[in-house]
Amino acid sequence: MKNTLLFIGLVAAVSTSQAQVTTYVTQPAEFEGALDFTWADNWGMTPDLNLPENSITAFVVIGRDATEDQDSLGCEALVNAAEVSGKIAAIYRGTCEFGLKALNAQNAGAIGVVIINNQGAPAAMGGGANGAEVTIPVVMISTDAGTMLHDEIVAGNVEMLIGSVMGVYEFNLNTASKQAMIPQYSALPGALATAIGFSSAMGTWVKNFGYADQSDVSVTGTVTNGGNTVYDETSGTASVISGDSAFFALPDFTQGNYDGLYEATYTINSPNEDAFPTDNVFTWNYLASDVFAYARIDPTNLLPIGEQHVRTADGITFQTCSYFSHPNASMFTVEGIYTSGAKSGGVTMQDEYLEGRLFEWLDVFTGWSDATTNDIIMLASGEYVYDSDLSQETIYIPLQEPYELEDNKKYLFCSFSPSADVFLGFGESLNYERLQADLDEPIYLMTDGTWGSFSNADHCAVGAKLTQMVGVDEHDRVELKAFPNPTSTSIQIPMIGLSGKATLQIYNALGENVGERSVAVGDRGIMTVDMSGMSAGTYVFHMEFENGKRSDFRVVVSK
Repeated sequence: MKNTLLFIGLVAAVSTSQAQVTTYVTQPAEFEGALDFTWADNWGMTPDLNLPENSITAFVVIGRDATEDQDSLGCEALVNAAEVSGKIAAIYRGTCEFGLKALNAQNAGAIGVVIINNQGAPAAMGGGANGAEVTIPVVMISTDAGTMLHDEIVAGNVEMLIGSVMGVYEFNLNTASKQAMIPQYSALPGALATAIGFSSAMGTWVKNFGYADQSDVSVTGTVTNGGNTVYDETSGTASVISGDSAFFALPDFTQGNYDGLYEATYTINSPNEDAFPTDNVFTWNYLASDVFAYARIDPTNLLPIGEQHVRTADGITFQTCSYFSHPNASMFTVEGIYTSGAKSGGVTMQDEYLEGRLFEWLDVFTGWSDATTNDIIMLASGEYVYDSDLSQETIYIPLQEPYELEDNKKYLFCSFSPSADVFLGFGESLNYERLQADLDEPIYLMTDGTWGSFSNADHCAVGAKLTQMVGVDEHDRVELKAFPNPTSTSIQIPMIGLSGKATLQIYNALGENVGERSVAVGDRGIMTVDMSGMSAGTYVFHMEFENGKRSDFRVVVSK
């Protein structure tokens, strides 16, 4: 059912529990090391790189077609087949489908293909019309990596290993997302975490991919918060036999009070120098603020990251939803939805439309193992129109009205696109398969007409903004409207029947506070707000009056 987007950012190097898959520069020595990459693992005939027998090691040659470009896009038959034959062909991204580029290289005798991205980080690749004919490994590396290696490739000095490194090196230990213990959520409001005494089991499996047994292996786990180390534990030592795994347990991580971003690291310790150290460390983070999410949190803006973007294979509209249920949910209202979108080939998202939706899941079930999806109803929604590209960037969609949650009810926070061309954000670097099995709870659902789930390990990058209740009843809400709306200069807000002091807060589409002021409201007065300095977009106005009343409304600024 799932197709992976052809255009994507923030993709981590692929690593699985079956084998250690890499794109690794073996020479020249000054560039030796692993590269961030994605690989074609679902085209039909491309080899399974988890299997050691499918690994390749060869020198890299620029593949050139009949165009005048020295660094070819590979969209036509390659004209330097004599150079490419028996080598790994390097081809640049652009113009045509990945499958066609790879097929042209294969027809020229290449034993593998490295596609160099022209738009940043490695992208997940779809095979397109020709992908099913490709039988050689195909990987993509970043723009920066391609730039770094270009001159050495032209000089014939770059050799690469693509595939599993099982048994290649004497000492080679590994930990990865499917092996590491992570919290139940990547983000949970601090008040909830503190109220329930939230804790996370700590530890990780360590796999020995080397051909030598290793003894005296241990794992150190650290957690920092605000630059301070709040957890630092090292496991006992154990032996890890070649080709086998061992689990290294650590004490649980817990705090009396949670606040801010916690960044955690598992590090493998061994008396032997590891020949492939890039996967000896695994990191995750956890945010205690007003965000709920499963996807990894971006430490720069403290929002969930859409690490890859997907859509249904049949190209029809669909929506993805994160699951939430909690015995203390009534402490919070849902203010809005965090999500991201993108289109294939780097096509702009400008003028595209996304909806944020809140559903209640009314089916009665004890856990994910016996869940049904016969009775799911929508409770609230909000909309977002892209006024600039913002492709793959996390956006905030405020609900038309904040919704007060209830204890122990089952909710779905959802992102929906009516366009079959839009891919929605998913998490990739965290694996919830073990947690889902242990807790017997859903992680996410999706629907393209029928509700379902891709797999236990997948999770969408939809998050929600949860605001803690402060005891305000519905009758304390005030309905205010601004005019003109949309506006390019200023708005006027009739304040009939209201008086006294009030606080006005303005939030942009990312949920960021971009304006705040104290105002005095005269009876039957009109408040004027200058919007001329605001960028085009949708803004949420929140007003708190000294008598306890409040109001929320949206204003669209057009330029």
